[in-house]
Amino acid sequence: MSVTQLSQSFFIGCIVVLFTLPASAKDNQPMTHIEAGVYTLTQIQEGPSKVADRYQDLDQDGVEDALDHCPNTTPEQSVDALGCEPDTDKDGVYDRLDQCPETPRTITVNFLGCEGDEDIDGVLDSKDRCPGTPLGTRVNSYGCKLETDDDQDGVQNNKDQCPNSPPNSIVNQYGCKPEEQVITNIIFNTGSYEIRADQKAILDKDISRLRDVTTEEVVVITGHTDDRGSAQSNLKLSWNRANSTKDYFVKTFNYNPNQILILGKGESEPTATNDTAEGRQSNRRITFSIMDKRIIPKDVRLNIPNEMMHYNRYQNRP
Repeated sequence: MSVTQLSQSFFIGCIVVLFTLPASAKDNQPMTHIEAGVYTLTQIQEGPSKVADRYQDLDQDGVEDALDHCPNTTPEQSVDALGCEPDTDKDGVYDRLDQCPETPRTITVNFLGCEGDEDIDGVLDSKDRCPGTPLGTRVNSYGCKLETDDDQDGVQNNKDQCPNSPPNSIVNQYGCKPEEQVITNIIFNTGSYEIRADQKAILDKDISRLRDVTTEEVVVITGHTDDRGSAQSNLKLSWNRANSTKDYFVKTFNYNPNQILILGKGESEPTATNDTAEGRQSNRRITFSIMDKRIIPKDVRLNIPNEMMHYNRYQNRP
Protein backbone atom coordinates (compact mmCIF):
# COMPACT_ATOMS: atom_id res chain seq x y z
CA MET A 1 0.00 0.00 0.00
CA SER A 2 1.32 3.37 -0.88
CA VAL A 3 1.86 6.23 1.55
CA THR A 4 -1.09 8.13 0.11
CA GLN A 5 -3.45 5.19 0.54
CA LEU A 6 -2.26 4.72 4.15
CA SER A 7 -3.04 8.39 5.07
CA GLN A 8 -6.53 8.16 3.63
CA SER A 9 -7.28 5.03 5.67
CA PHE A 10 -6.15 6.70 8.91
CA PHE A 11 -8.36 9.79 8.31
CA ILE A 12 -11.43 7.66 7.64
CA GLY A 13 -10.76 5.69 10.81
CA CYS A 14 -10.69 8.85 12.94
CA ILE A 15 -14.03 9.98 11.62
CA VAL A 16 -15.60 6.62 12.43
CA VAL A 17 -14.26 6.70 15.98
CA LEU A 18 -15.54 10.25 16.48
CA PHE A 19 -19.11 9.36 15.56
CA THR A 20 -19.11 6.17 17.57
CA LEU A 21 -18.09 7.67 21.00
CA PRO A 22 -20.19 6.29 23.88
CA ALA A 23 -22.97 8.43 25.41
CA SER A 24 -20.99 8.77 28.68
CA ALA A 25 -18.39 10.89 26.92
CA LYS A 26 -21.02 13.37 25.83
CA ASP A 27 -22.35 13.53 29.41
CA ASN A 28 -19.02 14.92 30.58
CA GLN A 29 -19.45 18.06 28.45
CA PRO A 30 -20.46 21.26 30.37
CA MET A 31 -24.21 21.90 30.49
CA THR A 32 -25.77 25.17 29.41
CA HIS A 33 -27.61 27.45 31.88
CA ILE A 34 -30.92 26.27 30.45
CA GLU A 35 -29.96 22.60 30.87
CA ALA A 36 -28.81 23.23 34.44
CA GLY A 37 -32.11 24.88 35.39
CA VAL A 38 -30.57 28.33 36.05
CA TYR A 39 -32.69 31.17 34.70
CA THR A 40 -32.54 34.93 34.63
CA LEU A 41 -35.62 36.85 35.75
CA THR A 42 -36.48 37.60 32.11
CA GLN A 43 -36.48 33.86 31.31
CA ILE A 44 -38.98 32.95 34.02
CA GLN A 45 -42.34 32.69 32.36
CA GLU A 46 -44.38 33.64 35.41
CA GLY A 47 -46.41 36.70 36.45
CA PRO A 48 -45.04 39.49 38.73
CA SER A 49 -46.81 38.11 41.79
CA LYS A 50 -45.02 34.78 41.44
CA VAL A 51 -41.68 36.56 41.15
CA ALA A 52 -42.46 38.58 44.32
CA ASP A 53 -43.17 35.32 46.15
CA ARG A 54 -39.75 33.98 45.17
CA TYR A 55 -37.92 37.14 46.38
CA GLN A 56 -39.71 38.35 49.58
CA ASP A 57 -36.58 38.83 51.73
CA LEU A 58 -33.41 38.91 49.68
CA ASP A 59 -31.08 39.79 52.56
CA GLN A 60 -32.72 37.23 54.87
CA ASP A 61 -33.07 39.64 57.79
CA GLY A 62 -36.70 38.81 58.56
CA VAL A 63 -38.14 41.98 56.99
CA GLU A 64 -39.92 41.65 53.67
CA ASP A 65 -38.34 43.56 50.82
CA ALA A 66 -41.41 45.76 50.41
CA LEU A 67 -40.81 47.16 53.93
CA ASP A 68 -37.01 46.87 54.08
CA HIS A 69 -35.26 50.29 54.16
CA CYS A 70 -31.85 48.61 54.34
CA PRO A 71 -32.07 45.71 51.85
CA ASN A 72 -28.41 44.72 52.03
CA THR A 73 -27.91 43.74 55.67
CA THR A 74 -26.24 40.42 56.33
CA PRO A 75 -28.16 37.56 58.01
CA GLU A 76 -26.14 37.72 61.23
CA GLN A 77 -26.97 41.40 61.84
CA SER A 78 -29.89 42.26 64.13
CA VAL A 79 -32.30 44.75 62.55
CA ASP A 80 -35.29 46.86 63.54
CA ALA A 81 -38.79 46.84 62.03
CA LEU A 82 -37.50 48.69 58.95
CA GLY A 83 -34.78 46.14 58.27
CA CYS A 84 -31.98 48.43 59.40
CA GLU A 85 -29.40 47.96 62.11
CA PRO A 86 -30.44 49.72 65.35
CA ASP A 87 -29.01 53.13 66.29
CA THR A 88 -30.24 53.61 69.86
CA ASP A 89 -28.80 57.09 70.46
CA LYS A 90 -29.75 58.32 66.96
CA ASP A 91 -26.29 59.68 66.18
CA GLY A 92 -26.06 58.08 62.74
CA VAL A 93 -23.74 55.26 63.82
CA TYR A 94 -25.16 51.73 64.19
CA ASP A 95 -24.98 50.20 67.67
CA ARG A 96 -22.70 47.46 66.34
CA LEU A 97 -20.05 50.09 65.53
CA ASP A 98 -20.91 52.71 68.15
CA GLN A 99 -18.22 53.01 70.82
CA CYS A 100 -20.18 55.75 72.62
CA PRO A 101 -23.74 54.38 72.59
CA GLU A 102 -25.33 57.06 74.78
CA THR A 103 -24.28 60.24 72.96
CA PRO A 104 -26.90 63.05 73.27
CA ARG A 105 -28.70 63.83 70.01
CA THR A 106 -27.38 67.40 69.86
CA ILE A 107 -23.75 66.25 69.80
CA THR A 108 -21.87 65.82 66.52
CA VAL A 109 -20.02 62.49 66.46
CA ASN A 110 -17.28 60.85 64.44
CA PHE A 111 -17.42 57.50 62.61
CA LEU A 112 -17.10 55.67 65.93
CA GLY A 113 -20.20 57.38 67.32
CA CYS A 114 -18.18 59.47 69.77
CA GLU A 115 -17.97 63.21 70.19
CA GLY A 116 -14.91 64.79 68.71
CA ASP A 117 -12.03 66.72 70.20
CA GLU A 118 -10.96 68.90 67.31
CA ASP A 119 -7.96 70.52 68.97
CA ILE A 120 -6.89 67.22 70.60
CA ASP A 121 -6.53 68.69 74.07
CA GLY A 122 -8.46 65.95 75.87
CA VAL A 123 -11.63 68.02 76.31
CA LEU A 124 -14.67 67.16 74.21
CA ASP A 125 -15.80 69.91 71.85
CA SER A 126 -19.15 70.51 73.60
CA LYS A 127 -17.31 71.33 76.86
CA ASP A 128 -14.34 73.10 75.31
CA ARG A 129 -14.55 76.84 76.07
CA CYS A 130 -11.26 77.47 74.30
CA PRO A 131 -11.41 75.62 70.96
CA GLY A 132 -8.36 75.67 68.75
CA THR A 133 -5.83 75.32 71.58
CA PRO A 134 -2.35 74.68 70.10
CA LEU A 135 -1.31 71.03 70.19
CA GLY A 136 0.51 70.12 73.39
CA THR A 137 -0.91 72.98 75.46
CA ARG A 138 -1.78 72.07 79.06
CA VAL A 139 -5.45 72.80 79.61
CA ASN A 140 -7.99 72.67 82.42
CA SER A 141 -11.26 70.75 82.43
CA TYR A 142 -12.79 73.41 80.18
CA GLY A 143 -10.08 73.12 77.53
CA CYS A 144 -8.44 76.46 78.35
CA LYS A 145 -4.74 77.02 78.86
CA LEU A 146 -3.93 76.55 82.51
CA GLU A 147 -1.62 79.53 82.76
CA THR A 148 -4.37 81.94 81.66
CA ASP A 149 -7.17 80.82 83.96
CA ASP A 150 -5.92 81.36 87.50
CA ASP A 151 -9.19 80.61 89.27
CA GLN A 152 -9.86 77.55 87.09
CA ASP A 153 -13.43 78.51 86.22
CA GLY A 154 -13.08 77.96 82.48
CA VAL A 155 -12.80 81.66 81.59
CA GLN A 156 -9.41 83.04 80.63
CA ASN A 157 -7.94 85.83 82.70
CA ASN A 158 -8.22 88.43 79.94
CA LYS A 159 -12.02 87.84 79.80
CA ASP A 160 -12.62 87.09 83.47
CA GLN A 161 -14.43 89.95 85.22
CA CYS A 162 -14.53 87.95 88.47
CA PRO A 163 -11.01 86.48 88.64
CA ASN A 164 -11.30 85.02 92.14
CA SER A 165 -14.22 82.64 91.74
CA PRO A 166 -14.13 79.74 94.23
CA PRO A 167 -13.08 76.35 92.78
CA ASN A 168 -15.80 74.50 90.83
CA SER A 169 -18.00 77.60 90.71
CA ILE A 170 -20.74 77.85 88.11
CA VAL A 171 -19.92 80.97 86.13
CA ASN A 172 -21.15 82.77 83.04
CA GLN A 173 -19.11 83.71 79.97
CA TYR A 174 -17.48 86.53 81.95
CA GLY A 175 -16.32 84.26 84.77
CA CYS A 176 -18.88 85.57 87.28
CA LYS A 177 -21.57 83.89 89.30
CA PRO A 178 -24.77 84.41 87.28
CA GLU A 179 -27.23 86.73 89.04
CA GLU A 180 -30.70 87.97 88.19
CA GLN A 181 -30.27 91.38 89.82
CA VAL A 182 -27.14 93.50 90.05
CA ILE A 183 -26.64 96.92 91.65
CA THR A 184 -23.87 99.29 90.65
CA ASN A 185 -22.96 102.46 92.52
CA ILE A 186 -20.77 104.05 89.89
CA ILE A 187 -20.09 107.74 90.45
CA PHE A 188 -21.59 110.36 88.18
CA ASN A 189 -20.54 113.98 88.31
CA THR A 190 -23.07 116.15 90.16
CA GLY A 191 -26.14 116.62 87.99
CA SER A 192 -24.59 114.60 85.13
CA TYR A 193 -25.66 111.35 83.45
CA GLU A 194 -22.48 110.80 81.41
CA ILE A 195 -20.57 107.57 82.15
CA ARG A 196 -17.20 108.67 83.50
CA ALA A 197 -14.10 107.03 82.02
CA ASP A 198 -12.80 106.07 85.47
CA GLN A 199 -16.08 104.28 86.24
CA LYS A 200 -16.28 102.08 83.14
CA ALA A 201 -14.20 99.24 84.60
CA ILE A 202 -16.47 99.13 87.65
CA LEU A 203 -19.57 99.16 85.45
CA ASP A 204 -18.12 96.39 83.25
CA LYS A 205 -17.51 94.18 86.25
CA ASP A 206 -20.96 94.78 87.68
CA ILE A 207 -22.79 94.16 84.39
CA SER A 208 -20.79 90.96 83.90
CA ARG A 209 -22.47 89.41 86.91
CA LEU A 210 -25.82 89.16 85.10
CA ARG A 211 -26.83 85.72 83.97
CA ASP A 212 -27.70 85.03 80.34
CA VAL A 213 -31.01 86.43 79.13
CA THR A 214 -33.47 84.13 77.33
CA THR A 215 -35.71 85.18 74.47
CA GLU A 216 -38.64 85.37 76.89
CA GLU A 217 -36.88 87.81 79.21
CA VAL A 218 -35.68 91.41 79.29
CA VAL A 219 -33.20 93.43 81.32
CA VAL A 220 -34.73 96.38 83.16
CA ILE A 221 -32.24 99.15 83.99
CA THR A 222 -33.48 101.45 86.76
CA GLY A 223 -31.91 104.74 87.78
CA HIS A 224 -32.05 106.12 91.37
CA THR A 225 -30.79 109.35 92.97
CA ASP A 226 -30.36 110.81 96.43
CA ASP A 227 -32.68 113.58 97.66
CA ARG A 228 -30.44 116.55 96.83
CA GLY A 229 -32.30 118.88 94.47
CA SER A 230 -35.99 118.82 93.54
CA ALA A 231 -37.96 115.64 93.17
CA GLN A 232 -38.84 116.46 89.55
CA SER A 233 -35.23 117.19 88.67
CA ASN A 234 -34.08 113.96 90.31
CA LEU A 235 -36.72 111.96 88.43
CA LYS A 236 -35.46 113.27 85.08
CA LEU A 237 -31.86 112.70 86.13
CA SER A 238 -32.59 109.06 87.03
CA TRP A 239 -34.22 108.41 83.65
CA ASN A 240 -31.25 109.93 81.82
CA ARG A 241 -28.73 107.94 83.85
CA ALA A 242 -30.64 104.74 83.13
CA ASN A 243 -30.70 105.62 79.42
CA SER A 244 -26.98 106.39 79.18
CA THR A 245 -26.25 103.13 81.01
CA LYS A 246 -28.37 101.23 78.47
CA ASP A 247 -26.45 102.82 75.61
CA TYR A 248 -23.17 101.76 77.21
CA PHE A 249 -24.55 98.28 77.94
CA VAL A 250 -25.57 97.67 74.32
CA LYS A 251 -22.36 99.09 72.85
CA THR A 252 -19.98 97.26 75.18
CA PHE A 253 -21.71 93.91 75.65
CA ASN A 254 -23.55 93.59 72.31
CA TYR A 255 -26.93 93.04 73.91
CA ASN A 256 -30.06 93.31 71.80
CA PRO A 257 -31.38 96.85 72.50
CA ASN A 258 -34.95 95.55 72.20
CA GLN A 259 -34.34 93.34 75.23
CA ILE A 260 -33.29 96.22 77.47
CA LEU A 261 -35.88 98.50 79.04
CA ILE A 262 -35.30 101.55 81.23
CA LEU A 263 -36.98 103.15 84.19
CA GLY A 264 -36.33 106.20 86.37
CA LYS A 265 -37.28 106.28 90.03
CA GLY A 266 -35.63 109.51 91.12
CA GLU A 267 -35.26 109.82 94.90
CA SER A 268 -38.40 107.78 95.69
CA GLU A 269 -36.75 104.49 96.71
CA PRO A 270 -33.72 105.14 98.96
CA THR A 271 -31.85 102.19 100.44
CA ALA A 272 -29.90 104.25 102.98
CA THR A 273 -30.13 107.57 104.80
CA ASN A 274 -29.64 110.74 102.81
CA ASP A 275 -28.15 112.45 105.86
CA THR A 276 -24.61 111.19 105.22
CA ALA A 277 -22.31 111.20 102.22
CA GLU A 278 -22.04 107.42 102.35
CA GLY A 279 -25.80 107.01 102.46
CA ARG A 280 -26.36 109.38 99.57
CA GLN A 281 -23.78 107.49 97.47
CA SER A 282 -25.62 104.22 98.21
CA ASN A 283 -28.85 105.80 97.00
CA ARG A 284 -27.26 107.03 93.77
CA ARG A 285 -27.39 103.68 92.05
CA ILE A 286 -28.27 101.81 88.87
CA THR A 287 -29.93 98.39 89.07
CA PHE A 288 -30.00 95.68 86.40
CA SER A 289 -32.83 93.18 86.78
CA ILE A 290 -33.68 90.23 84.53
CA MET A 291 -37.44 89.84 84.29
CA ASP A 292 -39.98 87.72 82.46
CA LYS A 293 -41.61 89.80 79.72
CA ARG A 294 -45.01 89.01 81.18
CA ILE A 295 -44.37 90.58 84.58
CA ILE A 296 -42.36 93.72 83.85
CA PRO A 297 -43.52 96.98 85.50
CA LYS A 298 -46.04 98.90 83.42
CA ASP A 299 -44.07 102.16 83.48
CA VAL A 300 -40.84 100.83 81.92
CA ARG A 301 -39.92 102.08 78.46
CA LEU A 302 -37.76 100.94 75.57
CA ASN A 303 -36.57 104.53 75.05
CA ILE A 304 -36.51 107.53 77.33
CA PRO A 305 -39.90 109.32 77.37
CA ASN A 306 -39.98 112.74 75.70
CA GLU A 307 -41.00 114.46 78.93
CA MET A 308 -37.87 113.11 80.66
CA MET A 309 -35.43 114.31 78.03
CA HIS A 310 -33.49 117.61 78.05
CA TYR A 311 -32.51 117.32 81.68
CA ASN A 312 -31.67 120.56 83.46
CA ARG A 313 -30.35 120.17 86.99
CA TYR A 314 -31.70 123.59 88.00
CA GLN A 315 -35.29 123.09 86.85
CA ASN A 316 -37.98 123.49 89.49
CA ARG A 317 -35.31 124.53 91.95
CA PRO A 318 -36.89 125.92 95.15
